[in-house]
Amino acid sequence: MGDLTSDIERCLGDCACDEATALRARSCCEEGRVRETKRALLEERSRLVEEMRASQRGIDAIDYLLARVSSEIPTRRKEKS
Repeated sequence: MGDLTSDIERCLGDCACDEATALRARSCCEEGRVRETKRALLEERSRLVEEMRASQRGIDAIDYLLARVSSEIPTRRKEKS
């Protein structure tokens, strides 16, 4: 499982996983504990999905405000007319 362990380490490092979770996933993989390895990976996946959703909510809020600014604040051209 050496290649798989390395891939897990690299993946979790790339997604800024905390050291404790990465160590747990690595240890479980090295020891052949498939369910525990999958659980650690799924927990990290859930964390990333929640971060993504939070970021998306922020993006949506900014998009809404941009649309409001465009519709509610007169542009200079409109003011000159």
